[in-house]
Amino acid sequence: MRDGIILDTSFLITLADSRRDRHGVAKQFFQHFLTSRQPMFLSAIVVAEFCIRQTLETLPLQQLILLPFTHEDAMVAASFDFKSMAAGSGTDRQSLKDDLKIIGHAHARGLGYVITDDAETMFEYCETLRKSGRTHLRGIKLQGGFSLEAFTPDGQKDFPIVMESQAEYQAE
Repeated sequence: MRDGIILDTSFLITLADSRRDRHGVAKQFFQHFLTSRQPMFLSAIVVAEFCIRQTLETLPLQQLILLPFTHEDAMVAASFDFKSMAAGSGTDRQSLKDDLKIIGHAHARGLGYVITDDAETMFEYCETLRKSGRTHLRGIKLQGGFSLEAFTPDGQKDFPIVMESQAEYQAE
């Protein structure tokens, strides 16, 4: 699987705001990316969205790679055919356009993942495009908690290990 994660605006907002429901999950993913040395990218499009609510300096910028949005990136994003995606979507046109630009940006740069707190929009658009073979990008959503399933080739879910208590083990 390709390296590199593009961070969606909703992920960054959740990471930066300890009052948000999935703040802890966002922190777990962020820590995982740091310890596994996965490059984290910040799209110029995400910067524009994020700065509507708060300043960029509230983010750990020293850990992120800023990506300009070029005309090559724009052409890849346009190839995802906004009009056909909008026809089946009940979401806001502007949000869909921005999400497809971010997905297109990551795809054009050869990144492997996009992480988001928008399970019903950004995540679904990314997975729809991936399953149809139009992108290699895998979506990661914060809903459902921290899991490494997106990083396995077949998307296998984490296998929970249940430890028996020491007393039960010694009794056998």
